[in-house]
Amino acid sequence: MQYIVFDLEWNIASRAIRVDPEIQAAMPFEIIEIGAVKLNEKFEVISEFTTHVRPKIYRILSNHIAAVTKRFQQSLKFGLPFPQAAQSFLDWCNADGENYALCIWSESDPGVLRSNLAFHGLNDQLPLQCLDVQYVFDELIEQAGMQRSIEYAVDFLRLPKTEPFHQAVKDAWYTGIILQQVAQIAIEEQGIDDLLGIYAYDPNLNRSTKMSMPPATSHDEVLHRLISANLACPACQQSLRPLEPWTRSGNRADARYCCQDHGVIAGKARFRKNEETVLTELSLRLEKGGQGITCLEQP
Repeated sequence: MQYIVFDLEWNIASRAIRVDPEIQAAMPFEIIEIGAVKLNEKFEVISEFTTHVRPKIYRILSNHIAAVTKRFQQSLKFGLPFPQAAQSFLDWCNADGENYALCIWSESDPGVLRSNLAFHGLNDQLPLQCLDVQYVFDELIEQAGMQRSIEYAVDFLRLPKTEPFHQAVKDAWYTGIILQQVAQIAIEEQGIDDLLGIYAYDPNLNRSTKMSMPPATSHDEVLHRLISANLACPACQQSLRPLEPWTRSGNRADARYCCQDHGVIAGKARFRKNEETVLTELSLRLEKGGQGITCLEQP
């Protein structure tokens, strides 16, 4: 088994360029760089891949993206067309003929890759095993329940910072080194030698959904609606069974549900007071790990 850690840089729409709303909805993020490293079964880096991608839709660099990545507008004139870049990446992934799992730092990267593949009429199905290194880092190492940056994890693990950040291949390399350290700690301190068996998930599933609830006159009214709502699994649209009731804390509320096919679903509601009404944003997200086993055993 090999581990292919990949990272993407992408561009977004801006005021400087007009894009058809349907196109923007289909591909809100256009990939401009693909970087990856390949790790063997011992989590040793054995190969690297990098390519720049010449954008087709968002050809003017967003100020926000420029600030984060330290890129210049001229950089978008160079690189391969996406179909060619994607094929080069997939050929590199399969070059050794080994089974592999995709590894990422952010759960958003597989979705962005799939949307770009679909937009260009390519097969958007990814290998069924994917490991979110950020999630595993939090579960096994920090246990803070917060999203962290790659640089934060590097500092937390006291790893040397020898390469710049926000370059796809460099961020992939750092993520691979973090995975290497996390796997070593998991084996030595917790006896876990199969991270995929515990934490892998299917990147082809729609793992989350968001919706706005109708305005309410009070938080109690919102909670009543949440409790009585017939909510559906983001992946399969089956009705969910409650596991833990909605509990409010300030301007948020949390609950947990069960899908018989896809496991535990975390429900999060965020409240915002607007004059005399309460506006609520509701999100449902599949939790990684378990895949339906834990929640089905609960009453």
